[in-house]
Amino acid sequence: MLFGSRALAQDDKVAKAAVLAREAETLMSQGKTSEACDKLEESQLLDPRGGTLLDLALCREKEGRLGTAYVLFERAEKVALEEKRNDRVTTARVKKNALFAKVPRVTVTVPKAAEVDGMEVRVGLAASPNALMLIPKSEWGRSFPTDSGPVKVQVTAPEKETWEQAFSLKPGEKKAIAVPVLKAGKGPSTPPPPSVTDQPKKDDKKGDKKADKKDDKEKDEEEDKEDKKDTGGGGTGKHESGRVVFDLGLLVGGHLSLILEAPLSDINGTQYNYKGAGGSEFLASCGNTSAVPGAGDCDAKFDPALAVNYGGQIFVGYAITETVQFGGRGLFAGHYPLGYQILGGPSISFEAAKPLWLGFTVVVGTTQATATVTGGKGSVPEGNRADNADESEVDIPVSQLAGGFNTGDKQAGAFGGFEVGATVELSVVLIDNPTNDGLSGSFLFSAWPTGVWSPTGGGAIMLPIGIGYRWH
Repeated sequence: MLFGSRALAQDDKVAKAAVLAREAETLMSQGKTSEACDKLEESQLLDPRGGTLLDLALCREKEGRLGTAYVLFERAEKVALEEKRNDRVTTARVKKNALFAKVPRVTVTVPKAAEVDGMEVRVGLAASPNALMLIPKSEWGRSFPTDSGPVKVQVTAPEKETWEQAFSLKPGEKKAIAVPVLKAGKGPSTPPPPSVTDQPKKDDKKGDKKADKKDDKEKDEEEDKEDKKDTGGGGTGKHESGRVVFDLGLLVGGHLSLILEAPLSDINGTQYNYKGAGGSEFLASCGNTSAVPGAGDCDAKFDPALAVNYGGQIFVGYAITETVQFGGRGLFAGHYPLGYQILGGPSISFEAAKPLWLGFTVVVGTTQATATVTGGKGSVPEGNRADNADESEVDIPVSQLAGGFNTGDKQAGAFGGFEVGATVELSVVLIDNPTNDGLSGSFLFSAWPTGVWSPTGGGAIMLPIGIGYRWH
């Protein structure tokens, strides 16, 4: 009979929880977000379920209680992992990471002299006792998420007066609080109301102290694993997946231009000969393509050239995992002597082994370098190509070039046109700075060996190195 009574009581809780969840859905459709969230919390307290927990986190986010939502998303992610619900894992993780920089945090320090057995520290909206979240002892002295607005820290202990401190927090703001030695008293007059953020796992329905202690330990371990909190004194956090990644660096290095043929309008007016039928010859002029169709289209020939490039690289992407990032990268540089490069394309970076990052980028774009003009090539009309060894162009000696290029030592810009190629990333983390704010990232020293090829005239090889900061 006793077993049957317990079973009936449990069934009644499940039924009541289902009713509350439906009521929450109705309230949400009516725009009564706060009331809907309270119904979902009641439902979860009666019958803990992974789906209800995730719905409650989404509801608190919509309500604007981002700190509470963050904690609930962390908890929902853990439960979903245990239940092997990958869809919920993804939703909870993406939502949690999106809130990361927006959530205010409070660091509550309890000195040894102030610590007593049974002490509990809570933080949350000052206006509602139900909004206070228990800070596990392992999180004392470390930043803990809370909601923005009028907030208070509440500290209770047996036979001690309750201590509170109220203040206001903006989104993303941080504040440190030190707990004084509590005065003697009667202890809390009423126990704190139950909260989902303090709730045991679904399996631990006995609710006894042993189960609570076990659940607190598991929660602390998971929170340590997922987000080592920032103490305000440096990088004690962890780079997470699901975040936007932004990388900005300064570069300097060498550039070898292998563009051996390219258009050059400065040699227009150069006259050249091509063969016709029966040993005849025809005269054409570079730049004059109307006199004889197919003739007069000329390129200059260039020597290979070395240059120094100086510029930067930029990457905008997404952290697929903690160690794999995908997005788009651009490399931009000027040259000495005069020239430039504009390259970019899809890019992937991954942590090969601490502190080494490797990456690969497929690039398209263009380059130009100053090089010595060594001659030219002029086009041959299609009808005369058989008389010119089936070539579409004939060589023009440098001595015949117009525009002052007949000396063989004058330089001009060798333009690569449309080029395709690839860039390899070799980066070493000099300073790792994982934090809970917008400065979370890594200071890197990087090398970017790059090669590009132009279908019409050659290519280029570059080896820039530099320093940069990757926000992730």
